[in-house]
Amino acid sequence: MKISDIFGPNIDVITNQKKTQKNVQPQNAQIEDTKNKNAPKDTVNISQSAKVLSNLANFEANHQKKLEAVQKAYESGTYKPDLAGLAKGILEEIKNG
Repeated sequence: MKISDIFGPNIDVITNQKKTQKNVQPQNAQIEDTKNKNAPKDTVNISQSAKVLSNLANFEANHQKKLEAVQKAYESGTYKPDLAGLAKGILEEIKNG
């Protein structure tokens, strides 16, 4: 059984189109190389920026969970806040990241 038996006569059009696209890619690659040579260098490390943003998102999510737990405990009366200690702890956590 041939592939054309399964997909019909249009399989030749599809496979020829893929061959044509493969032939075009090296020319496109040459154009991209020229563009990249003329482009200014990035001053920001994108990978490092992504890591920082990810860490910030994790910190915010963890901080939000802690605040919600404190709020529930306060509402139920099981938590009597030491506001000075709480503020000091939050500032220390922010400082240490």
